[in-house]
Amino acid sequence: MSKFLLLLILAVIIPMQALAQEDAVDLYNRGVEELKQDRLDAAIDSFTRAVQLDPLDHLSYNNRGVAYKRKGLFDKAIADYSKALEVKPDYYFALANRGTARFKKGDLDGALKDLSDAAKQGKKESAIITTLGIVRKETGDLDQALKDLKQAVSLAKKNTRAYIALGELYELQKDYSKALDSYTKAVELGDLKEAGPQLKEKIGSLRKTYAMELHQEGLKNYREGNEKHAITIWSAALKIEPDFSPVLRDRGLTYHKIGKYKQAIDDFDTAISKEPSNAELYRVRADAFYRLKQPDRALADYTQALQLNSRDSIAYNNRGLVYHEQNDLNKALEDYSKAISTDPDNPVFFENRALVYLLKKQNQKALEDYREALRLTNEESRRTALQQKIDSTAQELETEKSPTVPSPQENSENRVVPSQL
Repeated sequence: MSKFLLLLILAVIIPMQALAQEDAVDLYNRGVEELKQDRLDAAIDSFTRAVQLDPLDHLSYNNRGVAYKRKGLFDKAIADYSKALEVKPDYYFALANRGTARFKKGDLDGALKDLSDAAKQGKKESAIITTLGIVRKETGDLDQALKDLKQAVSLAKKNTRAYIALGELYELQKDYSKALDSYTKAVELGDLKEAGPQLKEKIGSLRKTYAMELHQEGLKNYREGNEKHAITIWSAALKIEPDFSPVLRDRGLTYHKIGKYKQAIDDFDTAISKEPSNAELYRVRADAFYRLKQPDRALADYTQALQLNSRDSIAYNNRGLVYHEQNDLNKALEDYSKAISTDPDNPVFFENRALVYLLKKQNQKALEDYREALRLTNEESRRTALQQKIDSTAQELETEKSPTVPSPQENSENRVVPSQL
């Protein structure tokens, strides 16, 4: 009579090679078919009758244990695997299955011993070594778990379960690059069934997590003065998550800071395409257009930013600067005043408006703005410069002279308010 073979992950079902009675053979093979169909109660009944006819049938004990384990009856499964090992002590598949059942039950020590012994006997059994690695990960022995799982995939290149376990281990160690590689390999193998959508969702979530980690690492380098290295890190983040707007924004601002305005605009363009309602992105792109001496495009972006966020004081100030440089003093004065009403604690806004008042020969108002700017300023060098302007303006008022007014370009380094990371 023909025998059947069914291999499961650590749930090995093997046809009997030698049975005492023909009826036991039939019952065994029937049980194997029932296991294949996941008819667990029927399989248990068939294997029970088989061992009643042949008490030395270690395969039926093992496979009945498989059925019990699938039903979650771990104590009964462990008892059957132990019986199989009493009959055939070198049957390491039963040893591995018992280790898996003990793991499912929460007996990590017992699982580790059984699986370690099984792995020694079945040195090339990738499924056993995979489960051993998973158990070691749960016990906190991450270094040995990593060795086990690497060995498992070296023995079986299509071991999806090992790749997923590797991904989980790397993720636990915050090695997100290797975690993503492992999960992606598992998906590429295409043997995930119902776990496929969950794993793909996990990959998407992990990409975002990894990109956020790189974002923070880039910010740390930026704040330490390593702008170029920050850009390198953010470029790596964007390879993982190309649409991650915070990274596009900060890389763009860093390009802006080091004078690479065209690259900054490219980043802002991409970010705006992903978040067209983000007012700040229009404002920072406008700053880059201003630096490239494209005032019309800068004005358009500042205006769009303010349409989206009418409380953006920096956008008012910087748009006022463009109007100021175009000698449209009324619009400049209006924007500087709106910036002040929105944020009355920023000294730069008062200093900018003072310059317009001087040009409009409203010297008393200019003097008042300079004094307010001085009151709000803590930096000593700026306070010194402001005091000099106050003294000069006051003296010119007393002598009724027309004050000397610097051009917006001459004073722009103190009057533009850049966006910050």
